[in-house]
Amino acid sequence: YLVVFSSEKRHPKLFGSSYVAPTSSNNRQYLDKSWRAILIVVALILTVFLLGRLPMWRLKAVELRGDQSERITKDLNALLGQSIFSSSVSRMISRTKDDFAVDKFDCRRGLPATLRCDMTLRKAEIIWESEGVRYSVDKNGVLFATHTDTHSNTLVVEDTLRQPVKPGSVVASPEIIMQYKRLVELLLIKQLTVTKLLLNESMYQITVVIERPGKNPINGLFLLSGNADSQVEALALILATKGDSISERVDVRVQGYVYTK
Repeated sequence: YLVVFSSEKRHPKLFGSSYVAPTSSNNRQYLDKSWRAILIVVALILTVFLLGRLPMWRLKAVELRGDQSERITKDLNALLGQSIFSSSVSRMISRTKDDFAVDKFDCRRGLPATLRCDMTLRKAEIIWESEGVRYSVDKNGVLFATHTDTHSNTLVVEDTLRQPVKPGSVVASPEIIMQYKRLVELLLIKQLTVTKLLLNESMYQITVVIERPGKNPINGLFLLSGNADSQVEALALILATKGDSISERVDVRVQGYVYTK
């Protein structure tokens, strides 16, 4: 027989023989170790799962701190008696965080059986009106819910272009909202009552609907990229001197000029 040794393999090649080299046991050892690791992991998971179902981990107290919501309080109370580690608790927390009306929602599990949550709800800085529907918008311009309070004193901004919106949309920047509110405050100082703001061509070109006792409302046209103080002064002056002859609008968008109709 001719025996040839190969440098690439551990076993020699035997020509003219039916000899077959024995299979290495390394693969079997590797598989055995893999199965042992898998079994250990499964055992740990089962142990944690079973421990989590012990009566000591069942929620006995839930607490909602900060802003209050009857609906979210009800959802929290529904968790009583469930394991503090259950998926129901995680789903409730995740669902509440995704609620557009909720600004912040942080929960801490107090072992062994207490859940405490701190919540901050979004508050309406302005009311956004589009296609006849009113929505609450927070200080960051996030539209978070339909607005149904007909007696609210919150400033109404109507989008006359009727662009479609939905909860979660950002309809205005915080700076724009501050400018809208400041414009209304300046008009109130002049004892001019604002019904609503109308958006026309852009966020900065504003039509203010102003109430007049015993007369029809009048529209004031403003350009917020200019000097709002001087525009309000011009509007107040023209209404004080020629208000009886003005029936429709006053345009003060051009510095130094006032157009009336």
